[in-house]
Amino acid sequence: MKIVRVLDNIVDMIYRIIFIMILLIGFYYMYDTYYIFNHASASHVLASKPGSEEAAVSRPLTEDYIAWLTVEDTSIDYPIMQGDTNSEYLNKDPYGDYSLSGSIFLDSRNDSEFKDSYSLVYGHHMESNFMFGALDAFMDKEYYQAHQTGTIETKSGIIYDIEIFACIQTDANNEAIFNPQGSEVLLQSIPATQYYQNPKNKHIVALSTCLEPGSTRRTVVLATLEEREGN
Repeated sequence: MKIVRVLDNIVDMIYRIIFIMILLIGFYYMYDTYYIFNHASASHVLASKPGSEEAAVSRPLTEDYIAWLTVEDTSIDYPIMQGDTNSEYLNKDPYGDYSLSGSIFLDSRNDSEFKDSYSLVYGHHMESNFMFGALDAFMDKEYYQAHQTGTIETKSGIIYDIEIFACIQTDANNEAIFNPQGSEVLLQSIPATQYYQNPKNKHIVALSTCLEPGSTRRTVVLATLEEREGN
């Protein structure tokens, strides 16, 4: 009987250990999910936005910060980073910390002052319209028509007004879209059914994100840049 009681106690202890481990794993995944979404939310970095009341005392962004992107009346309100390669900010936040949600970043081949005729900006497709998950909504023509304006303010103080003129879905291998030096064939590559209006000028920026995890399909929002007078 004593042996049976000892075995029962051992089995009971094993069950308790398993139960505690399951709880710990559950808490970890809850924290991990919160951490990812907190880092993906614009509120995580808005205190660092130039001109905000908290900017002077907030945690500084890394030296790779080059500009701030805002699309009016949307959740897109983020710093733009630029690394030495296009993989540098895939899993690093604007403060330099590891983050699965990464950062919004400019193609490493582009001029950091957005002086190129065509600039390419990337961001992860996150749930709840965080990061560039908000770009999907632009495939709806009514939404697109109501959300066409915004700004890009560079680190040096240049302010560009942006005006969105198209939203397309294409493949990551589309050289006309994903080659910053290929702007001369860019406009001809946009499908007529998704080309909403002629751009006012040929100074263009593209905002690109994955259509879904593991897919080579991309959602790309195209906008013109107009430098504000008096900058």
